[in-house]
Amino acid sequence: MEADEWLQLLAQHPIFGEPTTQTKSGTLMPTVRERVAVRGTDLFIAVGREVRWISLKACKDAYVRFESKKLRGTDTLRADSSADTKQEAVAAVPWYKLGCEALTFDIERLAVNTSGKLLAAVGMHQVAVVVLPTPGAMSKSARGGAFTAARLETVGEEQDDKSVWVDCRSMLLGTAPRAGTPKGKESRRHSAGFGAGMSVAANWSVRTRVVDVLWHPLSTNDTHLLVLQANGTIKVFDISEDVDSPEQTLSLFSASGAGSAGFAMSRAVSFCMGSSTSAGWSRVTLYVLTNTAELYSLCPVLPRRCNLDQMWLEDLLEAVELDVREWQAEEYETSECIYTPPELIAARAAVKWLDQILDLDSGKSSERMYLTLPSSLLLPAAAQGPYLFQPEPAPVAALDYGSDSSESDDELDSSSRGVDFDPDDACSVLYMESASGMGIGLVAIAYCDARVEVFADLEPVIGAWVDTSSHGTHIRDLPVLATLSSVDLAVKALASCESAKESRQIGSVALVADTLSPTVFYALHSHGVHRVDMRSWTRQLERAIGLTSESGRSAALEQLLHSLDGRRGTTADSDGHGSLARSCVQCIIHTNPSASRPAIPVVGAAVVDDIYLSYSLVALIEPNQLIGVSLPLSADSATEEADNENSTTAAADGSNGSNRRRLDLSTGANDVVYVPRLPSSEYQVPASLADGSASLQQPRLVLRDESRGESGVSEERLKLLGSVVSQLRGQLSTVVDAHAEMRERLDLQVQEHQRQHDKLSVISSGFVKQIGQMRRSQQRLDALRENGQRLSLRVDQVLRQLISHYQPELTAAEHEFSQEVRGMDMRINGADGYYQLVNRLQDRVNDMRVLSKLLNARANTDARRASAEGAGMQPQLSKPALAKLEQMLEDEQLRIKETCERIQDISERVDSAGDLA
Repeated sequence: MEADEWLQLLAQHPIFGEPTTQTKSGTLMPTVRERVAVRGTDLFIAVGREVRWISLKACKDAYVRFESKKLRGTDTLRADSSADTKQEAVAAVPWYKLGCEALTFDIERLAVNTSGKLLAAVGMHQVAVVVLPTPGAMSKSARGGAFTAARLETVGEEQDDKSVWVDCRSMLLGTAPRAGTPKGKESRRHSAGFGAGMSVAANWSVRTRVVDVLWHPLSTNDTHLLVLQANGTIKVFDISEDVDSPEQTLSLFSASGAGSAGFAMSRAVSFCMGSSTSAGWSRVTLYVLTNTAELYSLCPVLPRRCNLDQMWLEDLLEAVELDVREWQAEEYETSECIYTPPELIAARAAVKWLDQILDLDSGKSSERMYLTLPSSLLLPAAAQGPYLFQPEPAPVAALDYGSDSSESDDELDSSSRGVDFDPDDACSVLYMESASGMGIGLVAIAYCDARVEVFADLEPVIGAWVDTSSHGTHIRDLPVLATLSSVDLAVKALASCESAKESRQIGSVALVADTLSPTVFYALHSHGVHRVDMRSWTRQLERAIGLTSESGRSAALEQLLHSLDGRRGTTADSDGHGSLARSCVQCIIHTNPSASRPAIPVVGAAVVDDIYLSYSLVALIEPNQLIGVSLPLSADSATEEADNENSTTAAADGSNGSNRRRLDLSTGANDVVYVPRLPSSEYQVPASLADGSASLQQPRLVLRDESRGESGVSEERLKLLGSVVSQLRGQLSTVVDAHAEMRERLDLQVQEHQRQHDKLSVISSGFVKQIGQMRRSQQRLDALRENGQRLSLRVDQVLRQLISHYQPELTAAEHEFSQEVRGMDMRINGADGYYQLVNRLQDRVNDMRVLSKLLNARANTDARRASAEGAGMQPQLSKPALAKLEQMLEDEQLRIKETCERIQDISERVDSAGDLA
């Protein structure tokens, strides 16, 4: 898993030098630190009180420019002729220091917001926000451009690290001035940070320590920062509005009923937000972890100015309304009161809250809702928990964890001695969600005893708020997480045979999510880095939950949980790899190769997924050393998917592949079962090669700088070399054994192939004979079919002769009657028949009617003309003549009607005669 060459050369860059500012010593080590942040192709690291910045793209460009010399300038980038070696070319890349007046403390954590404009620098009791220059601003400044929010200034000659100073705006959060301090600009220098107004001893105690920060993913301007303190206080700051006072303040222990008395046993250590693409309440749920492994959730947690998905809100409202209808059946009334289940009260409150949220954006049809929530919708969320882990994870015996620091106990801060670390302490929490299928939520909790517990969030919580009227919450059942797996991170030193107790002394563990796969994460600790890939069994879990049969679902889940049992499947061996689940857990960086020297803690890591820079993990180890590891881009094959699906289906149905029956189809066989010489079970890839030889790869071994500078041969070096060679020899032996097993299997397959070939030859010859018999039978059938057709024609001819002889067509009387009917038909329907005569008469009547109308119209016209000209004029036809003409027409019409009736009567008689015939 070696990194690219340019990334290995980057480890020698001056940016990874010692800090120039004075840092405090005597802090308890190891601790959870994340001093590395990535913004696209820009890398930020925290060194003491400084934030350093370098462009990874510029580093690879310098490497490519130098390599282009060997290709005689074929690369489009201009080669740098001033560098003599590749290391000098990469080391010459400029790097920058962020000049921030607010960074007056040792930085333990860096967090860049989604837009890449703001950087949160976290100390033990302070949090500062730095306004970053825009990406690519440095390259633009070389051509005369400038920052909009930063100013470049070259470091003076007294500095020999050749860095560039970038004056950036910075703000210290929670900087309300104490009483007696001057106002104005000087108040920020004397601010108390978190815990202002308290005494100095109380202010710098463990109670007010800042343990974690995160940027809210649903902030409209991406400016809301959540800060978690050890006393369970969560402060929400809007950087664009006010950095002195938080927008919201949530209290974990007071909301959950623990109060100040519970703080003596519990303190917050980490928190995380649910998936921003979740379909349920997890999108706005904040998960908070305490050192006693108690997990709480606060839901909903939203900034005042937020952007929400309208479809998500509508689906959420529909689901909550369904819960209300289901729980209404549990509500009943007595003579004294009305009993309402707490779940019904919570569901009704959620419906009311969602309705008010949707009403804020009523009338708009956009998919995204950019809202400014009123104070009535920013009620403090009630802490739900602690979660119940079912089944309860297997306990690990309490071990005496010592510090990896060379400092003595007298040099440690008395306020933090014996408090920060305990073998059973939980130290980090991470929420993930599978990207495909049902989208099952996964929660990973890291412990100080070198283990990570993975749980499934199968019953997500719903929104719950603190009842401000009664200052309490309704008692409900505790939420539940299903225990899936236990990951063991114990790593033994290579140069000694230390005990398991010593190998588990890794201190606090930080969990870092992968940017490409949502179900892959990395565990950072003082002995190295582990990579945990949960994609394969997450798909099996989704497939098992999606089964319709209750018995099949239970069997599939039981089989999956058995294979993922932490005591059987995901424990790590001496080289940091899992014994039975090597594809799930893998040690990729090993910083404890020699037991005689203290391990080198990993203080930060980030995933680089740029297509130009490749897919890599960039880790920072103490004091300031960079380690790069190339990550695998593994894609699941269709065959593996089908095998997993078949195995799950077989487990659900209770069937076994050995019960399948294959028949011998050779000639003369009587249903003989074919028994192969190969094992009846399917071929299983050797365990050492099951995950693509990932377990055979050595992790990156990291040595301290002083040990690498030593010369000569020493006993420790020989032990370390012997351990590495011994591991390589064991791995080669494993490969040889796997080769022998595969060779034996291949020999059996060759023999089986020859046997099957001979058997198929016999079966083929039998088929050829059967096909010849079938062809001859087909020919006989064709001949019989033709003979049958000829016989059918002869039968038809004989039948026609019999009918014509015994049943003649017509008698003489029937012939005479038929002739008479034909004659009557001709007289009626012929060319000169009655029908034609009637048609002609009808035409004449119509013509006469038209002529009569024309004559009447003409007579009226002449009469008007005559009356106008004088009384001497008379009409041509007299009224009696017209009356006589009309009478003639009526008589003609009557005769035509009588003729039609006679014709109709004759037609009916002819039809009745035809029926009788």
